[in-house]
Amino acid sequence: MAQGARGGLSARTPPGSTSAKASEMSGQIEGAASKPSFFARVGGKVSAVVANNLRPGAGIYSLGYGIAAGVFLSGLVYAGRTMNILLFDHDYYKIQSRKRYYEKQLLFAREQEETQAAHYLASLSAEYNPAATRMPFAPLADRFRF
Repeated sequence: MAQGARGGLSARTPPGSTSAKASEMSGQIEGAASKPSFFARVGGKVSAVVANNLRPGAGIYSLGYGIAAGVFLSGLVYAGRTMNILLFDHDYYKIQSRKRYYEKQLLFAREQEETQAAHYLASLSAEYNPAATRMPFAPLADRFRF
């Protein structure tokens, strides 16, 4: 049962000898005296800074508390406005009715314009004189005939 060179028994020294005890003790002392790793030290410092800044009365804590309260209050305002629109907004119906009436007027006006354009074309065709479109002393071209 041989342990490593640092901590304990080796194959050369018998288990009850004083040198085995001394090497075992020195291994324990060396293990206890070893420094923490870089990441352990940095993590400890970061956690200490975070713990100091996230206690009541600290600046970052107050900012976070204010942000959370602002989000909560803006949610309440949004919900209140939504309920106001859902329950008490009657102007919406008036505006929609006026839009429908305007659309009907617009369609009627377009129909009137189409009718007037058709009447105008009919009056032009009544006045159409194919002989007026031919060159003097020349026969009428086929493209001018109905």
